[in-house]
This record gives sequence, structure tokens and C-alpha cells, in this order.
Amino acid sequence: MKLKLFFGIALLFGTMASIAEGQTSRPPMPFVDKGACPFECCTYRDWTVEKATTIRSAMRDGSSIAFRLKKGERVRGLTGSVITSQAGEVRVLKRTKIGRFTARPGDTLYLLTYVGEGFHRVWYKGKITEEETYDKTIFRQIREPKAVWWVKVRNSRGQIGWSREPDNFGNKDQCGN
Repeated sequence: MKLKLFFGIALLFGTMASIAEGQTSRPPMPFVDKGACPFECCTYRDWTVEKATTIRSAMRDGSSIAFRLKKGERVRGLTGSVITSQAGEVRVLKRTKIGRFTARPGDTLYLLTYVGEGFHRVWYKGKITEEETYDKTIFRQIREPKAVWWVKVRNSRGQIGWSREPDNFGNKDQCGN
């Protein structure tokens, strides 16, 4: 009985120490990245409607329809949020700096939001930082994040609403498209 109690206490303290060090901590899901524009050169500005789009009154699939847009209309892209329902993962292969920490082989970085040019917002040891995660000599991709990008737009009549179909809009890329 005493031996079981001893091992139980040792296991509890070992688990608590790992959690305190951030070794087993995972990011809370869903992760909402307010204001995110998830690709290189992404920008909120005047956009073109390239495909008929239903705009919702709130950033939720079941919310009421605020208005509908027709192909060829113009809207103002105001902001957006990337909602990650499942973090992606990369495994560290080689010792590297992640924010103020040093990641060691076998550690896991949790990918939250893609920000462009191979960079993600990542969760590591309870902290969020931006890191280049595609270097295959340092990281091995385990899984991509599952995320939805909601965009907030204003039409020419001043109505404002949300869409989870950002691909229906053009002129989002300030580097060319």
C-alpha cells in the first residue's frame, strides 16, 4: 500500500513538473486568431466579388443571413479571424531556438495559423511565437492545422457581415493578385 502511494505521488509530481515546463501542454482549442490574414501579402482593403457569396450577421455558420453579394460587386475587406479547431504539429529533429526557449529533438510545436513564406504562429511551452516551420532538416511535419478563415466585409450600402468563403473575393493579395 505504501509503495503504491509513493509511486502515485511520484507520478503526480512528475506530471505536474512536465506541465509546468510546458512539455505536455497543448494549445486550447479552438484557437481564434483575431485580425489574421493568413498568407504572404494578404491585405484587407477593397475587394472584388468573384463568386456569389452569402454574408452572415455573425462569425458563425448558423447565424442569420445579413445580405448576399453578386459576382462583380465590390466590398471592403475589414478584418478577419482564423479559427483553428485542431492544431497542426511538427516534430523537432535538431536543436533550435523557438522564441526564448531551446527546442530539442523530439519536442512538438503546435501550428496555429499560417502567416506566409513558411511561417506559422506556433504554440510551444505555453507561448505563442512566429516561426519558420518548413525547414525539413529541423522539423518533420506531422499534421497541418484544421482552420477556417472568416472575413468581415462591408458592401456599398454600408452593410457589414461575415463570410467563411474568402476564396470568393479577389484583390486580397497586395503583392499581385
